Amino acid sequence: MISSSYFEELITITNKSLDRAEELWNNTMEKGMPKLAKIAEAETNIPGHPYLKENDYVSDQFIALMLDMRDSTTHLRQAIKAKVSLMQRVYYEVSALLPTMAKIIQDENGAVTEYLGDGALALFQMPRDKGNNQEKVIYAACRASQKCVEAVIKVICPILNARYQLPGIQIGIGLAFSDAIISRFGHKPNTQIKVIGQCIYFASSLAKEGHNEIFIHEWLEKSWPTSTSPTVRFSSRKIRDFDGYLLESL
Repeated sequence: MISSSYFEELITITNKSLDRAEELWNNTMEKGMPKLAKIAEAETNIPGHPYLKENDYVSDQFIALMLDMRDSTTHLRQAIKAKVSLMQRVYYEVSALLPTMAKIIQDENGAVTEYLGDGALALFQMPRDKGNNQEKVIYAACRASQKCVEAVIKVICPILNARYQLPGIQIGIGLAFSDAIISRFGHKPNTQIKVIGQCIYFASSLAKEGHNEIFIHEWLEKSWPTSTSPTVRFSSRKIRDFDGYLLESL
């Protein structure tokens, strides 16, 4: 559960993000689209790998957390009674959602490595030695997912409604675990550091299931720590060509 002080912190982040989004929206509408600035090459934010050189090729283990906002395409096309236009609606929804989710994930020692329009990909580095260290990472990814869903319901939706009379948004979250490859991909000068692995494919597929629900891949379920006092339970669900599990709090 999210504490009351943490709720206040998330509310502040969400409102500040929306203040910025409103300012950018208004300036863009008045002055036209700004010119794109050249972005200097930056260090990677992939957990455990702060920097990769041009020809680096690294293998590691990760829990991938994929977060997907439901029905964003419909929100762009379906008129509703609100204070904002269709494009403005989605812009504010995403502006509220992504920074708040990133804050929660970061506080659980994960990192958002890609923003995907109406969603995000986050990674948690998984130690190769089984034991307490792996358990800590699994529990951290679980807590981050649960807090993200809770924050959407209790922080983001009320703020969007109060500011713009918008109905609530919903998300889906997928969690999966596997080895992955980290390297540079693309064609110069437009290359990007990317993580490629089954965990990302599985997490992406799982994130498309359910509304304000968390699904995990079968490999992660098998790696889940045993406990005499479990706090979650798993309900098996067939997801495309693999087994998934709905994660529910007890």
